[in-house]
Amino acid sequence: MQQSCPRRLRHGAAIGAAVAVVAASSAFGIGATAAVADDAPTSASTTTASTTTATAPASVSATDVTTDDQPGGTAPDPTSAHPDEAVAPDEAVAPDEAVAPGEGAGGEGSADGGVAGEPTAEQRADLAFPDGTTADAPLLLEATAGDAVDRTFTATGGTGGVTYELRGAGGKPIVGDGSFENDFTLDPSTGRLSGTARLATVHDFQVVASSGSERAVEHVRLTVRPGAPVGVTFAVSASDGVGLWQVETDGTIWEQAAGQGRVRIVPEVPVVEGSSLVLAGLAVDAYGNRTTPGGEDDPYPRSTVTSTVPDDRAVWSDSGSNTVSFSGTGVRTLTVSEGGVSTSFRVDVGTATESFAFAAGTRTRVTGTAGEPFSADFPVTGAGDDLRYTLRSPEGTPYNAPDGLEVRIDPRSGTLTGSATLARTFHLSVVATGGGVEAVLPVELAVAPAAFDHFTASVRMADAGERTDTWTVEGDTVTHFRSDPAGDRVDVVPARQGDRMVVFAIPEDRFGNTPTRPVDHTITSDVASDRFGVEQSSGGTTVTFTHASRHVVTIRYEGGSLAVPFEVSPVAGPATGHAATGTLAYTGSDSSGPLAWALGLLAAGGGLLVHRLRRRRI
Repeated sequence: MQQSCPRRLRHGAAIGAAVAVVAASSAFGIGATAAVADDAPTSASTTTASTTTATAPASVSATDVTTDDQPGGTAPDPTSAHPDEAVAPDEAVAPDEAVAPGEGAGGEGSADGGVAGEPTAEQRADLAFPDGTTADAPLLLEATAGDAVDRTFTATGGTGGVTYELRGAGGKPIVGDGSFENDFTLDPSTGRLSGTARLATVHDFQVVASSGSERAVEHVRLTVRPGAPVGVTFAVSASDGVGLWQVETDGTIWEQAAGQGRVRIVPEVPVVEGSSLVLAGLAVDAYGNRTTPGGEDDPYPRSTVTSTVPDDRAVWSDSGSNTVSFSGTGVRTLTVSEGGVSTSFRVDVGTATESFAFAAGTRTRVTGTAGEPFSADFPVTGAGDDLRYTLRSPEGTPYNAPDGLEVRIDPRSGTLTGSATLARTFHLSVVATGGGVEAVLPVELAVAPAAFDHFTASVRMADAGERTDTWTVEGDTVTHFRSDPAGDRVDVVPARQGDRMVVFAIPEDRFGNTPTRPVDHTITSDVASDRFGVEQSSGGTTVTFTHASRHVVTIRYEGGSLAVPFEVSPVAGPATGHAATGTLAYTGSDSSGPLAWALGLLAAGGGLLVHRLRRRRI
């Protein structure tokens, strides 16, 4: 049965279908040409598009341009409307919808479909800096250390607002160049670079401007020269190599320690009669920049040293340093000159006394027990009032205690105190400094496990072949390890009738430390037919199950115990098993020497260690 459809309804449906087709074709890019901006000029090309111009008080027609003349690609080329696309009288543009004369081309509803307020292709210009720099011909700027730097970089053109950022010479972000980052900042909205130049060096960088999809780069080289010299700075070392100081331009003396740098300020450099000092001075500006030119062949310019004691003598060495020897005891002032400026500091020459060293009999091995405090004293001979103590690693760096150890030394008394939960031997050095002299004593800190607290067991098959199954038992928790390092929680250790399983009983203190020697533990079973023995290769205890049922193997030591549950399943035919090598009760120490004990711990370590680490993380 056919039903008539009103003409108006058919007309509306046709319009709707046309709108849908246009929308779909627009979504898939059919029948339209998109103009996009390119970062670099391309070969000349022209693209035209057909548009329909609506009636309006004012309109601007687009013209064809090449991409060489026009950023953002080509503009559409309007043609006359097809007769079928003529605007119906009742669809004419209302007066308030017409493009205002002041809006110009590109306004909303305009022929080229642009966005209101955007410049047309003819009005746009490439984003660029006026200097036209390149990496090989950068913009050259100069400054002196201490100068305020204030420069605005302005790029013109683009498709909208312009933002700015700093980049390294190769276009990469400036990362790790602390001197540049600390001295200068760039305003991202204005392109203004500001700051104070402090480091005398050459800074190569880029100012990158962005506008829409366009980018422009200004290559810049900023050369910072040293400022005027304000004094001489230098390091001072004793001829025997046991003292080190740093003298600043104002005469401040910093005592230094190997691996620690500056330790404290002292009034003078102490030396012993008959010894000498080695130093080399450099003239610097207020920011520490060297002011006297030098090269690889002349790393240190020649400096001079004078003393208020006429008989003191300074000799310049071709290696680039002065060696100063002293005549007589007492305090004198040395003046170091270089580059037209000078700096003075005091030296106290004393009479040779008892050598500075750790006292005879000072122990080099400190023992302790996990969970208990320990202490030790480290007296020295020949020490003055400026005696100080520090701790170092065997490599000479400041000592950082590992997890499980807390240790400290009193800087004045030299008393070492601390405690540990990790049972092992730690290596460190006690360092005493005084009078510009240093004494170093290597120390072993041996921490033993605490008292027995509980057992942990590890179980595997004796004849597993390529299987790597391991079970650990801690308290009531049984964990199976195979491929998953996290392990799976299970109720029992599975076995078959006739299987021989290896049990490693591992005693631990309350911190999880294991003893270094075997313990006399006993292993028993609640099933009388189970037979015990020893796996010679590892020292572990073997148990053979001849009866299919639930078995509980119990480990006992010093009043503590651990139950290891097994579920033994039957097999077809009689269980043969292995020859009996034990009885119902097996004493684990009967056949276990220290070597077997160590091998057993090593064999049990894999799954147990993974489980222990996982438990500690939780």
